[in-house]
Amino acid sequence: VEETELLGAQLAEVVERGDVIFLSGELGAGKTSLSRGFLRRFFADPELEVPSPSYLICLSYADDGPDGSPAGATADDAGGAKVAVSGRTLRPRGRARLPGVRVLHLDPYRLPEGRVAG
Repeated sequence: VEETELLGAQLAEVVERGDVIFLSGELGAGKTSLSRGFLRRFFADPELEVPSPSYLICLSYADDGPDGSPAGATADDAGGAKVAVSGRTLRPRGRARLPGVRVLHLDPYRLPEGRVAG
């Protein structure tokens, strides 16, 4: 688990605004552990709660925006367009490596095939 979290932390150091990381694997493969390492490093919060999104489908992590205002219920997609965010939003204590960037942690396994976007 520690090595998997370290890999996630290393990814957090090189990710850029608009990047998307897809993880695929069986139950217990380490997807949430990798995500935990990523999110804790990205938001400089070693105690950040990072549960599996299996039941809520979407967990959103956001600090304040670059102007100090709270990040809202929208996020920028890779093209800069605003998209609605639903699910639970968790507020890290630290600052995002890329200020104002919201990270979505999704687990769409219960959704019918082809229904992830829409």
